[in-house]
Amino acid sequence: MIENIKSYSNPVVYVARISAASLAVIILTSCRERNGRLQSVPAYDPAGTYREYLSEIRKSDDLSFEELALRLKEWQTVRDSVFAHIRQDTTRQVHTDTRKTCILLHDSICAEFSRLVLSQPRTYKELLALKERLSPYDADEELHRSAEQIRPFFAALDNRPPCRGDRTRILSKYRTLLSETIRKGIHGCDDLTEFIEKEDAVFRVFLTHLHELGEADLSGVTRDTEKCCSEVFLAAERQEITYKEAMIYMAMRTNRRLIQNVRTCLDDINRGQVTTPRQAYAYIWMILQSYVSLDGFCMTLLSAGDKAALDRIAAETPGAFDALHKILSSETGRLDELPAMLMEIFIASM
Repeated sequence: MIENIKSYSNPVVYVARISAASLAVIILTSCRERNGRLQSVPAYDPAGTYREYLSEIRKSDDLSFEELALRLKEWQTVRDSVFAHIRQDTTRQVHTDTRKTCILLHDSICAEFSRLVLSQPRTYKELLALKERLSPYDADEELHRSAEQIRPFFAALDNRPPCRGDRTRILSKYRTLLSETIRKGIHGCDDLTEFIEKEDAVFRVFLTHLHELGEADLSGVTRDTEKCCSEVFLAAERQEITYKEAMIYMAMRTNRRLIQNVRTCLDDINRGQVTTPRQAYAYIWMILQSYVSLDGFCMTLLSAGDKAALDRIAAETPGAFDALHKILSSETGRLDELPAMLMEIFIASM
C-alpha cells in the first residue's frame, strides 16, 4: 500500500519540481557576483527532466481511467515546461541535439501512454471525458462567456420548421442552398447565421433519408459544404466578422451536426434499416467520426444538453457495433477495442 502511494505521488513531485526549476532558471540567471560576473549556477536540463519523467512513467502499469487521466494531465505540464524552455532559450545554451533528444523522449513517452491505455478495456464515455479534461481551452473564461452569448441561437434552431420533401427534393434543395451561398458569399454575422439556419433545416430532413442514400453521389454536397465553410473564414479575413465569431459559430455548428448525425445512425440501426455490409461500414465510419472530430475546442463549447446527448450516444455505441458486426460477419472482430485505439490516436496527437 505504501509503495502504491509513493509511486502514485511521484509524478506530482515532478510537476512541482518542473515549476520550481523554471522559476530557478529565471532567478539564477540574473545572479551576479559583486564584480559583475555571472555566478556559476546549475542549468536547467530539459532532456534530463524529460528522461527522468519517462523513467517514472515506465514504472506505471494497469492504470484505471482516473489514474490515466491524471497522469496525462501531469504530462501536459511537464511537456509544456520542457519545450517552453527550449523555445525561450535566448542564450542558445540549448543545442539542437537537446531538442532532438526531447522529441525522441516525447515519442517514447507517447509509446508508454499507449501501453497504459491498452492495459485495460476503455469506453467511449471515457474517451470523451479524456478529451474534455485535457482540452487546453477548458479554463478560457472569455471563450466560455462568448459561447454563452451565441448558444441561444443554436438552441432556437430546434424550434424552426425543417424543410419538406422526399429524398430527391431534399437533395436538390441542399445543393441549391450551398451553390447560392457560394455565389453570394458570407459578408457579415447576419449572412453567417442565415446560412446556418437554412442549412440546419435541410440537414435535419436529409438525415431522415440517410439509410436510403447508399447509392447517391454526395461528393458535390461535401465539396460545396467545404466551400461554404471557407466563405466564413474569408469573411473573417476581410474583417466582416471576427475570427472569434467564425471559430465559435463553426465549432458549435460542427458539434450540433455530429450529434444529429450519430443520433440518426444509432436510431437507423435500432430500427433495422441498416442491412447490407456496405451500409454497415458507412455507419461505423459515421459513428466513429464524432469521436475523432471532436477536438479540444469543440469539447469546450459543448452545452450541458450536448454532453448528455453524447453520454447517451457513448452508452449505445457498443450495442450498435454489435448489431453491425452481425451484418459484417467475422470481418470486424476488433470493434470492442476501438475506444482504446481512439484514445491511443488522441494521445499521439497531443
